[in-house]
Amino acid sequence: MQRWWMIVPALVSAGCSQAVEYKVAVNAGKTHRKDTPVSIVLPIPEGLNSVTGTATCKGQTVPAQVARIGSATGRVWWVVPDLPAGQTRTYALKLGPGVRPASTKGFCWQDSSKDKVESTDLLFGDRPVLRYMRTPFDKRNIELTKKPFHHVFAPDGSRLITKGPGGKYPHHRGIYFGYNKCQTDGGSYDVWHAHKGEHQVHKKVILEVTGPVVGGHVVQIHWNDRQGRPFVEETRALFVYRQSSGHLLIEFTSTLKPVRGSVRLDGDRQHAGAQFRAAQAVADNEKATRYLRPAKWARLAADKQYNDPEHKDLPWNAIQYSLGDQAYTVAYLTDPKNPGDAAFSERLYGRFGEFFPWDLRQDNPLTVRYRWWISQSRSITRDQVAGRYEDLADPPEVVLK
Repeated sequence: MQRWWMIVPALVSAGCSQAVEYKVAVNAGKTHRKDTPVSIVLPIPEGLNSVTGTATCKGQTVPAQVARIGSATGRVWWVVPDLPAGQTRTYALKLGPGVRPASTKGFCWQDSSKDKVESTDLLFGDRPVLRYMRTPFDKRNIELTKKPFHHVFAPDGSRLITKGPGGKYPHHRGIYFGYNKCQTDGGSYDVWHAHKGEHQVHKKVILEVTGPVVGGHVVQIHWNDRQGRPFVEETRALFVYRQSSGHLLIEFTSTLKPVRGSVRLDGDRQHAGAQFRAAQAVADNEKATRYLRPAKWARLAADKQYNDPEHKDLPWNAIQYSLGDQAYTVAYLTDPKNPGDAAFSERLYGRFGEFFPWDLRQDNPLTVRYRWWISQSRSITRDQVAGRYEDLADPPEVVLK
């Protein structure tokens, strides 16, 4: 499973006097590609002190961004605006000094802490897209501090579209990951509800990424027992890709490792796994919620929730809801390399996601990867979501010419 966030952005002291150029072919394959992130590993001069550039095809130029792998190579990222199925197009990549930026907008991080609640916002230009909630655990205020999570802003940045503490089922919050049954040699812990003192806590930021194409971070989170001792160490990465107006594309990768002894991660589809919870206002108007599912499940009523035993291993699922006068579609896309036999959960009040048990050992860590494609519209079609799933499951082929 590719984890590109392990690449360290280029930080060099020596200068490189000239830009570098490459010709790269992108093959769409069987899927029509729209706003699709692509990348390729290329030779990058050691002294290249710019991590941005351009990608040009048929007279259209888009931003490119470099993440250095080593002293002589880097992974170059850009977003393909439109590429019909079956077609191949050649991009001219230009990186380094003297390259005119294709856009003045980019991703950056900004502290948003307030009133003893610690948080940081990822912005695209001046528009917020993500908010990482990371207030340290406090046993005097367990409800507020028992788990870090990521809020999601509307694609136009106007408001949060996910839920925080309080409201219906207060343990549900934005984009989050956990299990309600974590069996260790020292006892069983519930980091989903976290009522008895067990909890998740932010430990440190491992990496922050900023630039015109992709922004995000990698953080370390400890899953602690009731005495505050970690039994699982999580490395959680969230990144947001540049998209057309009205859309967000968020990628989530998490790796879990045991800290002391093995851990049986278990629970049920309602109280475990990687989940998304919409804002509380959705729970106040459940009758307006709809689900858009893959063709295999198209017979199921859109205005009903399904949690039956056969409702599992969905490649994707999408919830459609409104906040005020604005409609949203949130598509949950599952990497096919994730563990199988995954039970999917839907709730009309706005929570959905998948769950599977796992025996966590030093020789058997757990890594999962998901994307959320968010649109400021209710008119998103099944084919559009399926195309975004294929971007994850079967991305375009990218080769150096």
